[in-house]
Amino acid sequence: MENSLQKNTGYAHLDKPWMKFYQGRDLTQEIPETNVVEYLKNETKDWQENIASDYYGKKYTYRELFHRADVASTILEQAGVKSGDIVLNLVPNIPQAGELWLGGIQLGCASDFVDPRPDSMDIEANAKKLLEIISFEQAKHIIALDKCYLGMLKPIEKQLKDMGIERIITLSPSDSMDIRGMISYLTDVINYNKLRNIRNSKTTAEKLRWYQVLLQNFQMMRKSEEAYNVAARSSVLEVLKYSDLIHDCRTINFRKNVDPEATIYIGHTSGTSGARPKPIPITNRNAMSTLVQLKKGDAYYLPTDRCLHILPYFAPFGAFDNWLVFLESGSCNLDVPEFEINEFGYLLKKYHPSVIMTVPSWLTALPDCQYLEHEDLSCIRKIIYGGDSMTAHDEARINKWLEEHGCRAKVAKGYGMSEFCGCGSYAQKNYNPADSIGIPLPDTTFGLVDSSIDDKLVPLKFPEDGERLEGELIVSSEATTKGILHDEVIVPHYSLDGKDYIRTRDIVEMDRDGIFYHKARKDRSFVRFDGYKVKPYEIEDAIALNPLVKYVAIVPYFEEKCRGIMPMCQLVLEDGVDIEDVKIVEEIVYKNIIGNSTMASRQIPSKFKFRNSLPLTKNGKVDFKALEKVTLDGTEIDVIVKETNLTVGGIIISKNNNLTRVLKK
Repeated sequence: MENSLQKNTGYAHLDKPWMKFYQGRDLTQEIPETNVVEYLKNETKDWQENIASDYYGKKYTYRELFHRADVASTILEQAGVKSGDIVLNLVPNIPQAGELWLGGIQLGCASDFVDPRPDSMDIEANAKKLLEIISFEQAKHIIALDKCYLGMLKPIEKQLKDMGIERIITLSPSDSMDIRGMISYLTDVINYNKLRNIRNSKTTAEKLRWYQVLLQNFQMMRKSEEAYNVAARSSVLEVLKYSDLIHDCRTINFRKNVDPEATIYIGHTSGTSGARPKPIPITNRNAMSTLVQLKKGDAYYLPTDRCLHILPYFAPFGAFDNWLVFLESGSCNLDVPEFEINEFGYLLKKYHPSVIMTVPSWLTALPDCQYLEHEDLSCIRKIIYGGDSMTAHDEARINKWLEEHGCRAKVAKGYGMSEFCGCGSYAQKNYNPADSIGIPLPDTTFGLVDSSIDDKLVPLKFPEDGERLEGELIVSSEATTKGILHDEVIVPHYSLDGKDYIRTRDIVEMDRDGIFYHKARKDRSFVRFDGYKVKPYEIEDAIALNPLVKYVAIVPYFEEKCRGIMPMCQLVLEDGVDIEDVKIVEEIVYKNIIGNSTMASRQIPSKFKFRNSLPLTKNGKVDFKALEKVTLDGTEIDVIVKETNLTVGGIIISKNNNLTRVLKK
């Protein structure tokens, strides 16, 4: 690896100041010229009897897992899957999903993971959206959970047949369960209902005896199975149960593809602030680059570790950095297909994992779990979050809570995107300051460019007298997708100093040690009615300094008085705050914006809306698109700044058009 510590050009992508944190480590491992499954088999050859998957008590060793992957390859090939084909997957975190993915990798086909959860209660709308995905991404085969077949695929079977799809392979969560596992699963359902009812001050589920609820759920499952059987028999397609195909598979025989450039996975961007989520093709080389780098960067685990596999396959963070990394380490994945997000803590109480990979919203809910009040969490050796950022305040609160519960680990973070397998930087040990996303992985290069120039990369130089440099993050890595699907460029690449980079559209800062700090999505910037460009993260950072504020989000809205766009502040207060809303707004405007020398008067939001919580996407990120759609209902606090193009006069803060305060700048 190139030694870049002697460089002092002022440009991040050339100097790579973060490399000093990797001194003393072996960074020589190369990316194998094969497929991911062959790589994993080689890496785990000494751990064949270790438990690879624990699913409600049903355990598979590494030897059994790779045997089942070979069976899956045989079944898929017999079903007509060929190298280069795309197989649509509507599956949760169940063992069969993982073995079918590995089986597809061995054939050289791409598993196209789509969120199996419907977006709305309208079955036809969900089916239409799914049909558009299948058509655009040219999937030739479908693997689906039995419930997904009933609710999402059954309505579009005729259209699927017209597109050349002949069969659907279905999975059931109960296929990998024995009777004890089934009872364990249904007990979880009961417990989640109890917890939800306690939270909502209801006791319906608690009044029922556990065996009554168990019986009800068994009856529901039986009805669902009957509905599936009727639908499958009447289908214009061939609907096959994967469990039956396994039972009928007598010999293992398939043509293996070891091309490192074969596409093995298609994920999707989360689409939290941009356009419709786009497909991201990932190759064997991309995936193995991530696995090799994480090992070099000490984001590696022990063969004795037990990790919650709760991040979904359709999110690259869940597919690669959760599931595959733990397979590479010889660790055990605790497969959890479904759980109540507000009761994430129940999984800690039940499984006592040693490693947790999660998202901020799940972590911040932990202190509210009363049943964890006296729980010993010393079993947790590592706890890592990604997918979104967390405030320094929340991070400190979670670390304190963990320490109070016997956990010696501090929260670590990863930053990444679908475009480079979910993870590109890691924050731990002495490169894990609050608010940071750490340093790039050893074989990844970060750079900072001018975000206002779209058609080329213009690198930014670190100022001689500055402590931080801000710009749009660009990334170069073997883990980065080539960004081409069916000859269409989905992710454009840019050349800079002899390397290919992609633009992340994220605004970040880098300090002189090469540690990075995420600020905001570039796409969230908007222009006020008067042409002033608003950067939401600047306002959010200023308001977040107020001790009364727990969460804050700045979004644009149309202000009728000025006939144009203005910033609105939607915020959640800290628990227990009992202060008049107008006074809170007055304090924020006066102390956090007017009294802040780095802020301008045109950054003052013209409306403040108080909320109990911020909406989240399915990936656990703040859903800014949902916030932008919020309807004004008259409960907002108005802030009117008396200004011209040259001067600023008084500031009026009012509620329901009643004058409350006039502040002078």
